[in-house]
Amino acid sequence: MSVPEREKLFATIARKGFEKNLYHHDEVFDDIRKSPFSLKEAAEYLEVAEITVRRCAKAGKLDYKRIGKNFAFNPDELKAIKKQN
Repeated sequence: MSVPEREKLFATIARKGFEKNLYHHDEVFDDIRKSPFSLKEAAEYLEVAEITVRRCAKAGKLDYKRIGKNFAFNPDELKAIKKQN
């Protein structure tokens, strides 16, 4: 798990606190799944260089949205791609 993913995980745990004794996987990771990955986060998650992710996106192999000059990737799609490799 990359550092940004760990930061998001711990932020989610801190935000929800200790409301319950037992949490399900979806309760903890749902917030992370909803937020889009930046180009850097996507590259770290897929364990490739940022330029590789940028080229795949521009070639149509990866769906992305533009937010200003930045790329935003769907975490569920990245997860599916990582499972294929």
